[in-house]
Order: sequence, then C-alpha cells, then structure tokens
Amino acid sequence: MASAMSPSTSFLLLVFFLQLKHLCNSILVNGFEVAPAPSFNGHSWPGSAAISPSYPSPFHAPSLIPSPAKAADQTIRHSELAPTPDPERNSPLPEPTEGANEEKTSPAREPSPAPSEDISRPAEHEVDNAPPEETDPKTVKWCAVRDEFVDCQYYISLLKPVDNYSWKCVQRQTTQECLQAIKAREADLIVLDPGLAYIAFLNYSMKSILNEVYCNHAQTYDAVAVVNKKACERSETISIQDYKGKRSCHGLYASAAGWNYPIHTVRSYLPHQGNDVKIVKDFFSETCAPSELEGTGLCTGCGNQSSCLADSPYSGDLGAFRCLIEEVGDIAFVKADTPLLYSKEGPYNQSWSTKSINQFMYLCPKGGCRAINGYPGTCKFGSVPAKTIMAPNSISSKKRLAILQTLLNATWADSLYTGRNGASHLLSSGTQSLAEVKQLTRSYLGVSATISQTLQELNIEKVQSANATSIPVLEYTSCSTCILARHLWLAVIFISWLGLL
Repeated sequence: MASAMSPSTSFLLLVFFLQLKHLCNSILVNGFEVAPAPSFNGHSWPGSAAISPSYPSPFHAPSLIPSPAKAADQTIRHSELAPTPDPERNSPLPEPTEGANEEKTSPAREPSPAPSEDISRPAEHEVDNAPPEETDPKTVKWCAVRDEFVDCQYYISLLKPVDNYSWKCVQRQTTQECLQAIKAREADLIVLDPGLAYIAFLNYSMKSILNEVYCNHAQTYDAVAVVNKKACERSETISIQDYKGKRSCHGLYASAAGWNYPIHTVRSYLPHQGNDVKIVKDFFSETCAPSELEGTGLCTGCGNQSSCLADSPYSGDLGAFRCLIEEVGDIAFVKADTPLLYSKEGPYNQSWSTKSINQFMYLCPKGGCRAINGYPGTCKFGSVPAKTIMAPNSISSKKRLAILQTLLNATWADSLYTGRNGASHLLSSGTQSLAEVKQLTRSYLGVSATISQTLQELNIEKVQSANATSIPVLEYTSCSTCILARHLWLAVIFISWLGLL
C-alpha cells in the first residue's frame, strides 16, 4: 500500500464523504419526517383517541368528535371538546377573557367593507349554534333550585345593584334545569358544588366568577368519611376496605365530597372496574346517592330510582349525615364540618339530629379513625375548592363586572349569621364572604376537575377507529431504497478507491 495518497485518490475520497453526508441528511429528512397530527373533519386534535359517538355518560354531553351526519351542528363550542386534563396545561378549553365576546376594531386598520348580500346571511347551522338573544340584558337573573328560591329572594334584597342593573331570582326544580335555563339565556348565575361545576364548565360552556370563603379565609374544604364511633372502637386498623358490602350515604351523585373523591379512592380496591355506578354497586351492598342530573343517581338504600331525585330527605351533605344518623347507611361521605353543624349540639341541628357528635368519628382513607373537630388533617380524601358561582362564557364583560361589584360589596352578615342559612340553601352554611375567581375555571377546580374527568372517562365507551385515529406511518424502507438507488454509484467509487489504495 502506498505511503501517501495520490491527488486523484484524495479527490475520490472527498467526493465519497460528501455524498455520504448528503445520503445521511436525505434519510433523516425524508425517511424520518414527523407524522402530521390526525384531523377530524378538518379539526386537528393531536394525540386524541376516538370516542364513541353514542355518549353513555350520565351527563348527556354531546359527541366529542364532530360527526358529518349532523350537518346542522358543525360548529365546535367549548362544551363539545374536552381533552384529558394535562398537568402542564391549566385548561383543556381556553376561557374567554373579559370583553372577549365584544367586537374590537384595531385602530391601525381600515374597517373591512360590508360583505355582499349573498354571503352576509349566516348558514342555518351557524344561527342554531349562536347563543340565544338575551331578552333583558339589564337584569341579572340568579337561578335557584327548589326552596333555594326563598333564600335567593332574601339575599338579593340585601344587594345594592350598580350600573342600573336589577336583580331577580329564577326558580327551577333541579340543577340541570338551571343549567339549561342559563344556556337558553333565561338565567345568568348559579351556585354549584365543584363536581357539578366541572359538568357546567364542560357541557354548558360556563365559567367560575366567584367562590365562597369560609372561616379563617379558607377557600377550600375537606372531603371525609364519617362512621359510627363504635365501629372504630372495635378495630384500631379499620379502613374503607372494611366497609365493602356495607351501606353508603353520598349526598349527591357527581358531587365532589359526596361522590367523586371517595369513589376515586374506592375504585383502587376493585380488580375489575366498570363505570362509577358499577364501582359503587360492586363495593357497597346498598347506596343512597340522589341526583340533580336526569337519569342518574343510585338509591338502592333509600327507596328506589323513582324517588332518587335531589329533593330526597337524604340529599346533600346534611342529607348524607341524616342517612347515617337514621341508620339508613353505615358510612357517610360529606364535608368535614357537616357533623359539627348538624349533630345534636350543632348550631344548625334539625329535628332528625338525635345523636351527639361524640358518637361519630372520621374514617381515614389509609386506615384508622380520628375524632371529629372540623380539621381532619390527613384523615381525608383531599381538599376540595370552595363552591363557586358560575356564569355563561357568553356573558358580557359589562354585566360580569356589575355582578362582581354588587356581590363583593354586599353585606352578607344578616343572611349568614342569623340561622336563616341553616339548611345550606343557595350558599353553604359556613360561608362568611365571597371572593373573585381570577383563574381559569379548569385551573380553579384543579384536582377536583381531574378526578371528575377520570370518573367521566369511565362512563365513556372508547372504541378504536382506524379512520379517526390512525396516524400515517411512513414506509421508511421504500423511502430509503429510493435514496440508495439514486446514490448507487457511491459503491463504485468506494470499490475503485480500495483498488487504488
């Protein structure tokens, strides 16, 4: 072999490496191109999964994927798309900022010319999806459920409206009817438990604008399990698992403390899981969980499905505690302060409050019991964001500001400290004031929204659809073959170079 390369050999070697570099670049660019995100009828949704168009969730949400069969409803609204919550992202759906629903014209541009007559008329399906016209824009309408109406009228009598707005109460028989009324622009406000607030956010395009504030300026409360003290005395290591096959009291189906948080824990104890109702049926022998949502609820332990409405005597936190006191159930899932408020010694004791607070204890999710003092510490399922006052996303910035100013400047002492609020109507019993929600709704609901989403996903039948979810896979072999064919002469150069050496 020669000790030094000839000029021709060096030239061929240089050409070889330049072509080899070009080959590698070609493979990287052409052979491993990033696959495009799948799209559904023109709407890009990266990493999404197909959801069955028949939505078996009890919340009656519309299809998550726009269906070409529904030509009259092609516009995607906030209530129609809800991805799985991402911890890196505050909200699956961007919430409109103040004034987002008001037209704004940039001063740097000339106004656009008026559209021609043949295109100025919107399509029929666009009209159907537009928010209904507000019949009385200078009136704030607060939707009250059943006997909340009396409290609502009393509350608004304490207000000092601003900007010439008047206030009135609108009565409906269920929370779902109130949500539908707000969607139809027949009402503007409603107070919701965080579990139901997530449903309003997800399916009714609503947002949180105010929240309750409790003792010591707390804006959260604890979700706990309460049991008879005798059960704790029989076993120091008693846990939730020991209540498998027992009777349960939940207050409200889909509520945060009464349903979502405890069921999220219980599901980990079952090897085979179905939806949330099946989990409860498999774990407990009988259940009392009335519902504000049509076609839902589970009342095998307190009547039957025909009496499973939210006007049941066992509805809400105080109803769940009553369920335990009257021995309809063996365990009650409630807010931490419920036993203190509605026991025999409690400030809001009722005719059925026949037992002392000393006859009950908190049951810790990880085992053991703790005395009831309103502060369970780690003996809880988690902290829940305070109940929230919600309004539609379509509400005008001016009206929203008037609502905030009126409610934040109101003096609530007359209604919250005289015992009128003892049955936890409209606002919670422990509410001392209200605070503005300055976060996006999904961010405000936080872990509660994540748990709600997890349980809702159990009610959705996931199917695999090649047309909807398949991401195009590049045929790397054929692509690489083409590149190698175009550069086949490199092999000839390489062989020639070896011969020269």
